[in-house]
Amino acid sequence: MTRRHFLQQSAAAGTSATVTPRAAAGNEQARNRQRILPLWGDETALLSFGRPHDDSTVAEFVEKCARHGVTRLIPSGGSRRLVEAARARNIEVHPYSAFNSHGRSRVIYSWSMDFFEEKMDGPAAREKLDRHRPVWSTPSVNEQVSDFARQHPPYWALARDRGRRLKPGEKLSLSLAIPEVREYEKARYLKILESTGGAGLQLEFTLKNQDAHGVDTSGYEEAVTKAFEKQHGRNPLDLPNGNIEWVQFRAGYVTDFLREVRSAVRQVKSGALLTTTVIAREMDQYRKVLQDWPVWLDQGSIDEVHIWFRTTNDVKMVERYTRQAAEVIKGRCPLIVELSCYHVGSFQDPRSMLEAASRAFGSGASGVGIYRSHAVEQLDFWPLLEKIAKL
Repeated sequence: MTRRHFLQQSAAAGTSATVTPRAAAGNEQARNRQRILPLWGDETALLSFGRPHDDSTVAEFVEKCARHGVTRLIPSGGSRRLVEAARARNIEVHPYSAFNSHGRSRVIYSWSMDFFEEKMDGPAAREKLDRHRPVWSTPSVNEQVSDFARQHPPYWALARDRGRRLKPGEKLSLSLAIPEVREYEKARYLKILESTGGAGLQLEFTLKNQDAHGVDTSGYEEAVTKAFEKQHGRNPLDLPNGNIEWVQFRAGYVTDFLREVRSAVRQVKSGALLTTTVIAREMDQYRKVLQDWPVWLDQGSIDEVHIWFRTTNDVKMVERYTRQAAEVIKGRCPLIVELSCYHVGSFQDPRSMLEAASRAFGSGASGVGIYRSHAVEQLDFWPLLEKIAKL
C-alpha cells in the first residue's frame, strides 16, 4: 500500500486506521485523568568530582524523586539499576533518546566560564554564576558524526544542494527512505527498552536544519525525490521547499517509521508505552518540521503526546499551545507538558514555572514535568516539583 493510499483510507475512516476498542475506552479515560509528574534526567544530577557513581547515588536520587512527588523518570538511555530502584518506590522509568540524530557541525566557543575557579558544586559558585554574564571568544567548528553515519555516507539525509559536508551549526540525520536506516534506528530503541527493562520508551524530536521559513530542509536524497516524482508526477527540485505536498510526503516517512516502532515495541514488551516529545508550537507548524503527531495519534502509533517548552518562559504560550493540543487529542491519550529550567531562556523563575504548570493543567494537560534533573538539583527546584505535584 502506498503512503497516499494509506492516508486516503485514514481520512475516509474519519479518524485513523487504528482505533481504541470501545471496551477499553473506560480504562483509557481513567488513565488519562491520572496526574503524571515526570522528571527528565537521572542520578548523574547528584554527581560531583568528589563523588563516585554507585548504587548509593541511585538510591539517594530515587528517594529525592519519591519525596517530592515525581511519578515518572525519563532518563537519557538509563540503566537497569535505576529502573529497579525506581520501581521499588512506585516510580516508572521511560528511557528516551533523540530521534534520528547522528551528529552535527558544532560551533565551539572559548568562554569566560572556562576560567571559573570555584568548585561548581559549592554554594559560592552558584552565587557567582547567577551574577555572571558569560562572554565568548574565538569560535571554532568541530564536526561530530556517529559511527554508523560515518560508515554509511550514502544513508545521509540531504538538503537541496545534496552536499555531504555539514555547514557550521548544521545537524546530521539519516534518510528514513532507506530500509537499513529504519532497521538501525528501530534496533537502537529496542535495545534501550530491553537493556533497561523500562516501563516505556520515549522518542525525543529535536529540531533539525530549517530554511528561512522554518521548514525542514532534508529529504532531497534520490530515494525520496524519485519516490515523490513517481507518485506526484513532479520533481521536488522544481518546487519550493515549503510546498504542501512535498512537506507532507517527507513527513510521511517519519509517520511510517513511528508505526513500525510501535509494532516492534509491542512484540518486545506488549505493555510498554511508546511516547514522543516534540518542541511546542502552533498546531499548523508541526508538519513543517516533519513532526505530524496528530496523524501518529490517529494511527495509534503513540500512547502519549508530550509537548516541550524548551527555550521559553512565556506562561501565556504554555497555556495557548497546551489548549490547542488538548483540543486535537480530545481525551484519546494523556497530554504531558514538559517545562525546561535548563536551557537558555527557559523557566528559571520558580513562580513563573509554577504558574505555567497551573495554566497547563487548566488547559487540558494530564501531567506536567520538568527538564532536567541537573537543573532541578543545582537550582534547588525540588520544592517546586512538590508544589507542581499538588496542583
